[in-house]
Amino acid sequence: MARPLRTIVWLGVSLGVLLAIGLVAMLTNDYQRRQEAAQRQSSALATGAQRLLRLELRNLERAMQGIAEDGALLFRRVPSQAPDLLDDAISGVLQRHAELHSIVVADQHGRALTSGSGDLQLPLWAVEDNRGSSSQLYIGPPQAQDASRWVLPLALRMGEDRWLLARLRTDELHSIISGMDTGESGVVSITDRYGYVLARSPDPAGVVGHRFGLSKRELLRRDALTPLGTEISGVDGIERISSLSTLAQYPLAVYTGLGRRDVLAAWWPYVQASIGVYLLYWMLFGAVYVSLRRATRDQDSLTEELRTGHAELRMAHQVGKVCTWYVDEDACLLRWSPLAREIFDVEIDSLPVADFFARIHHEDTARMQVAFDAAFAGNGVLDEMFRLVLAGGAIRWVSARGQRVAVIDRERRMMGALTDVSERVDALARAQQAERQFRLLFDRNPAPFWVFDPDTLRFLEVNEAAVRQYGYSRDEFLSMSILDIRPREGWEEIRGAIALARIGDVDAQVRLHQRKDGTIFEVRAHLARLDFDGRQACLVLAEDVSERLAYERDLAYHATHNPATGLLNTRALAEQLDEEGGAYTIAYVQFRGLQLVSDTLGREVGDVVLQAMAKRLGGLGVRYGLLAFQPAEDFIFAIRDDHQRQTALDTLVQTVSEPVRGQDWLHQFEPRIGVAVKFDGDANTAEQVIGMAAQAAHAARDEGNVIAWYDNTVSSRLAERLRLAGRIHSAIDTEFELYYQPICHAADSTPAALEALLRWPQADGSFIPPGEFIQLCEDTGLILALGRWVIRSAAQAQRQLVDAGWDLPIAVNVSAVQFFNSDLVAEFTRASQEFGLARGALQVELTESSLMRKPGQAKQTMQRLHEQGICISLDDFGTGYSNMSYLQHLPLDILKIDRSFVADVETNPRNASICRALLSLGHSMGLTIIAEGVETPGQHQWLAAHGCDQVQGYLLGRPMPLAKVIAQLESVEA
Repeated sequence: MARPLRTIVWLGVSLGVLLAIGLVAMLTNDYQRRQEAAQRQSSALATGAQRLLRLELRNLERAMQGIAEDGALLFRRVPSQAPDLLDDAISGVLQRHAELHSIVVADQHGRALTSGSGDLQLPLWAVEDNRGSSSQLYIGPPQAQDASRWVLPLALRMGEDRWLLARLRTDELHSIISGMDTGESGVVSITDRYGYVLARSPDPAGVVGHRFGLSKRELLRRDALTPLGTEISGVDGIERISSLSTLAQYPLAVYTGLGRRDVLAAWWPYVQASIGVYLLYWMLFGAVYVSLRRATRDQDSLTEELRTGHAELRMAHQVGKVCTWYVDEDACLLRWSPLAREIFDVEIDSLPVADFFARIHHEDTARMQVAFDAAFAGNGVLDEMFRLVLAGGAIRWVSARGQRVAVIDRERRMMGALTDVSERVDALARAQQAERQFRLLFDRNPAPFWVFDPDTLRFLEVNEAAVRQYGYSRDEFLSMSILDIRPREGWEEIRGAIALARIGDVDAQVRLHQRKDGTIFEVRAHLARLDFDGRQACLVLAEDVSERLAYERDLAYHATHNPATGLLNTRALAEQLDEEGGAYTIAYVQFRGLQLVSDTLGREVGDVVLQAMAKRLGGLGVRYGLLAFQPAEDFIFAIRDDHQRQTALDTLVQTVSEPVRGQDWLHQFEPRIGVAVKFDGDANTAEQVIGMAAQAAHAARDEGNVIAWYDNTVSSRLAERLRLAGRIHSAIDTEFELYYQPICHAADSTPAALEALLRWPQADGSFIPPGEFIQLCEDTGLILALGRWVIRSAAQAQRQLVDAGWDLPIAVNVSAVQFFNSDLVAEFTRASQEFGLARGALQVELTESSLMRKPGQAKQTMQRLHEQGICISLDDFGTGYSNMSYLQHLPLDILKIDRSFVADVETNPRNASICRALLSLGHSMGLTIIAEGVETPGQHQWLAAHGCDQVQGYLLGRPMPLAKVIAQLESVEA
């Protein structure tokens, strides 16, 4: 054993060295990956903050440019009144921009020309280095507002000798970066070119407004993202993995840093675990070495005992009247005891050795000769079983045992014993045959079988299928008990099953079993009693039913859960609430736009948004009750505790109002929540309560509220809405009417066109307002049929106008749903051909907000309308959020100024400035300008004087049926 032991020692040491190398390599690789991941996250946070900062400053710069342009104009035209007029305009801007502390017009020395305080340091910091490469905004060093608040001065030139000076609250910059996840010791800060800290999250006291050293200062005033690696902060001395992001447009920098201690917090347990594993290896190796050393000594002692006990065994055979024999040194003559005569069927006491081997069966002769020679030479013990052929041809099985021993004068002699084992061999053969048959049935069975002792619970036999199923070898099985393949919590169940088996066979039951690798699976165990090797035992057939039961559970899960979110479905939620009973509150949350995200940005982004929202609301479900998902956009929140109802609803509103952020996108939804309460003793089922909450959610959407509570009025309004929807389909051809409002030339008030306006008269002479049925038509899809009717009716009216001698085009309003979901060009072409209209007889009015939903598709449709000679008018211009650079490429003909800008245009400087700007913009694009909502002569005169092309409003004519329009036209002509 010495040599194998040395081999094991060298092998153990080599494995220990390799294990150390592998652990060090693994830890080093994990350390580098964590560092790199932290650097990427730091860069991503810097990029996100940079984008938000650019957007904030760009919006402020645009607002200041608008004030600056108006101020410059006022100082040129009415210099004495300019400060007072600007104060009013600035007050409105400050109300809209709460992030601004003040806006002041100052002269070139920084002295205030309007209300507020100036800045005498303005000439010192309003220099080129404080302005970005593509911006007119100068950014100065921060100024203290009070002991704890700071403002950032911003300046915009208003000519050669005046400046527009604004002060931005640094709290606004802090809000940009405060929501970013930087960990416990991470930081995000915004600094200027001087090194002043403008915002910092988290913000320790005394940091904002103070100046610190700024690395990579040469990157300011250019767009750059610079990984800084690991740095020690000059502010708080914390070591961070950081990045620096700078803006080309503004001389500001965003610094993000993740605490190196936070990044490596999860790495140190790996180091400790690796050290523990390495130490455990050496402990186990030491234990194995000690065990092997002890086994070597024990084996040496056992060998000696076997040598001395061999002679004792021979004497025991003699005492037991076992036939003995011996061969002297010459190895020529075999002598035996008298008992051998019966075995050899001879009458003599000795026999030549050659004659004895001649009586051995020819198949055993060579084996016996070799064994005999080896034993006689002292190289071993003779212990063989062979067949002996008697004189009459009968065969007996004989067991021969012998060994060379020393006698007097060191003479060699071989002594031994002979035993007739024919009956035992025959019995053994029969037993082996039976065992082979049993083994064939037992081992070849594809199902796991085993036999165990019901008293000790130890395995007595296992088949090959069990070895493959459980991962233990046969020898390992036979050293184990059935408790070793069952989780501990199932041990009592085993004892109960065995107790039943003692009475009679038990029915098959499903139990949990455990493989060698620790995996748990489900087994249907069939147990029966049997006699095994002369004792009572239990036979077990273990049928693996894991996949089948998992499939059944999966079916049951999908029957009660939504697979996309893992939440309960509506039916399962209702069944659980009905089963539990009691009072509860249902909040039905509608998210309109979730499906649109998948349709526009791809299913992957849609799934991410849905999962994020489900995760948010799932936490509320765990805290306050239950949560379910109703595809494709609705969540159902059941609040169980009435005392926490308002807290849960407040938390729900706050949760669903927060935008969903992605790596490079941000989605803000407008949720609507309907709430219904189930009180104790209520006869309503959960499904009915959920339906009430859904009705309240629809009511909240109609009313423009975030949350609405169910009551009987909600049900009545929805029922009325459904009745109204049912009437619309039949009312399209029988009840709806088109009224027409004249559009006149601004210069001479002569008619230029008519606008078709949809009316729904009732039997009592009243009208259902369009706001009540237009949205309903869009929601139900009836807007397409209604739009086709409006186009055809307008075409027919234009034909009647021409026949009456008035060739006035008619403008038709088209909804966004009709524009993007129907063949609008074909409908206008078909109506024009049906009534024989000339090119330009019909016009299309669209809103800019509807165009910007799908600008690419809108442009194609508008070009096709132009090809058919149909003019396109952009309605409510100036109230949306259109991209002006994009609008100039759309094939527009007419811009309509919204009535909100026309109101008081002759007395309100603000509205006047807006109208002048819109007129200038429209004429620069070569478009006709129509002003809506003209109701006073003063408005009409102002618009005509400032170059407006056409006007429309109650001053020039109210909407009326076509017959009245024709009659009015004829009376004016006469």
